[in-house]
Amino acid sequence: MNMTYDRALNQLAERVGDRTAESRQNQFQRRNQVVDVYGMEFTRQGDTNHPASFYISVSPDLIYYERFEFKIIIQPFAMPIGGGGATGSTAVQVKDTGLTVNQNTISPNPHSHSTVPHNHSLDAGISMFTSSVSDFEIWVEGINLTPYFQAVYPESWIDGEGVYPSDGLTNFDLLKIAGYLPAWQRGKILATGYKKVELKGQGVFNATLVNYLKYSHVNR
Repeated sequence: MNMTYDRALNQLAERVGDRTAESRQNQFQRRNQVVDVYGMEFTRQGDTNHPASFYISVSPDLIYYERFEFKIIIQPFAMPIGGGGATGSTAVQVKDTGLTVNQNTISPNPHSHSTVPHNHSLDAGISMFTSSVSDFEIWVEGINLTPYFQAVYPESWIDGEGVYPSDGLTNFDLLKIAGYLPAWQRGKILATGYKKVELKGQGVFNATLVNYLKYSHVNR
């Protein structure tokens, strides 16, 4: 087939169009991306006077949440033991108080007892103690969400060692209970930034928070 002038111009225009589209595609930058944190664990220990505190970061470029959930695992309290233990010198003095032991008066009275500094060997390892926790509460950003979680998950509330909720596909869902909250609490909990989650309870406990967080954000 003979190449005519018009046909050559058309082919040239098509190639220019294809190259332009390819160049735009190669330079195209997606404006939205997704953060998907699935099952990241954080472990803390707490007691009656000291809550177990966790911190979750949410980008200031947040567009909207797709998932904001977590599980709570209560495990035995771990105490590492290693090296050796030592005692210092001390003295115990018995004063004249008229104290009798087995109907015999202490003699001489008064007198004192002294100890010599010495060591006690300790075996390296980890000692496990049962986590005994009651009156468990979940706080997010200084707001007590316990009544809402108890209402939504009545059969999965924390009452000792175990995984809560126990169903592997069910988690404590912040987005689910957000609709029950006053507007100012909902805004505070779902705002971006460095978010504080506190687990409070009576007793000594070892807690793991398993984080399931997914949200879209602007790719700057």
